[in-house]
Amino acid sequence: MIFQVLTSLTQQINDYLKMHYKLKEDIAFLSQPKDNTNTFPSNRISLFIINIEKENSGGLNFNRQSVSDTGLRKTAPSWQVNIYLLISAIFLEKQYTESIQILSGVLSFVQRNNLLTLQGRSNSIAIEPVNLSFQELSNIWSIFGGSYYPSILCKIRTITIDEAETLDMSTSIGQQDMESGIK
Repeated sequence: MIFQVLTSLTQQINDYLKMHYKLKEDIAFLSQPKDNTNTFPSNRISLFIINIEKENSGGLNFNRQSVSDTGLRKTAPSWQVNIYLLISAIFLEKQYTESIQILSGVLSFVQRNNLLTLQGRSNSIAIEPVNLSFQELSNIWSIFGGSYYPSILCKIRTITIDEAETLDMSTSIGQQDMESGIK
């Protein structure tokens, strides 16, 4: 599910930037800021996961579901997770103003589309900016080699991780079954 959400978001950002800036090629990529050669590929928007956290505000999630009037299914309880996604404009120094323009376009997209609807999903996924202190921002970019690029951290809220794996099938005992067994 995480992959589906992130690839869909990346494609929607690309579609928006292509239309808004009349670009011919994709400019946003789901990838770490550095490539295999440990360099920052230039002239792109990079989207990458900083953290995944389990959402605890949803309460308890029991792992039994009714299958029919007489049957129960035991499943692994689903999780609700939030993803922290760093969206950064990685451009050559000479193109700093262009990087700010493109990042502004990304911010406009996120502001306008703070609820993302994905194909095949009934509920929307919320995306919102997260404020970072200078220290936190410095720590994040230090992990990637100390170079800073203009960026925004976004929180993608409440993605459900549920493989719906059935662990056990049981028969439920109803009131009528209990009364007939007492005689």
